[in-house]
Formats: sequence, C-alpha cells, structure tokens
Amino acid sequence: MKVGVLFPSRFEDPGEFLADARAMEAAGVDSVWMENDGGRDPMLALAAIAAVTGQLCVGLILPNSSAFEALSWRGFETLQHLSRRRAMVGVSQGGKIVTTMNEWLRVDVPADRGAWARTLEEAKSEFEGVIVPLEPRLLDILRHPEDAIDRSDLQLAQG
Repeated sequence: MKVGVLFPSRFEDPGEFLADARAMEAAGVDSVWMENDGGRDPMLALAAIAAVTGQLCVGLILPNSSAFEALSWRGFETLQHLSRRRAMVGVSQGGKIVTTMNEWLRVDVPADRGAWARTLEEAKSEFEGVIVPLEPRLLDILRHPEDAIDRSDLQLAQG
C-alpha cells in the first residue's frame, strides 16, 4: 500500500519544508502532494521537493475536473521534466483523489499505530494508496510502524 503525504501550501521556512520532504522520503513515503489553497504556488514547491529528493513522487491535487481542464500543461510538463517524470495530477472527488492511473484515499492523521494499521488494511483492497496530512507524529509512525511505544513527543526532523 502506497503512502502519500499532503504538504501544506503555507509554510514559513523553505529549509524546514524541504527537510520535511526528505525525512518523508527516508521514512518510505511514496509521494508528497499539494493543493492550490491560497498559499505558495504548489507546482513551484513540488519542483523544489523533486530537486532535493531522488525517488519521491510529487502530486498536484486539483479541486475538480474544471481545474484539470484549466491546468497549465506547460507548467506541468516543466514539473515533469524537473522531477524526472515523477509528477502526477489528481482530482479531488469527495474523500478520494483520482489520477489517470488509480485512486487514492484521503485519510486523517492516525491517533496511533493501531489506527494507522487499520486504515491501511481497510484501504488496500480498493485504493492504490492513502494520502495523509503532514503532522509531526506521522513521521514516527511511518518510521516505526510496529513499535507499541507512543512517541507523540517527537517532532519532524530538521536539517
């Protein structure tokens, strides 16, 4: 089951933003996603993420099919080139993200490892993967999915 992380488009420190992306890649995350919700330009931010990672796919979530038709394909092709063909586009349809190849389920940040395991188990028969919002405790759950110890005190790696 693939795991995607939804990054916020509003961030202060670019270094921390990119360090978070690298930490997610090191934790085994398949993709990082962004929406155009009034913050930074998601295609530019995804291009920066692609530049500092080697395998992490980058995904742009559009709010509807009209936005898909209005997408700057020149800009997206540039993102594809800069990411070495690791970019994708998905359209939000309720609780799922639909790409040309598959569907991803949007999920909330899990309360603990048990909830995370249940979420993955429930989604695996219908979806390619899950997309979960970025949050500090997520990194520890992804790095140590089998550990029973609650480490909600940990923060995302910086640097």
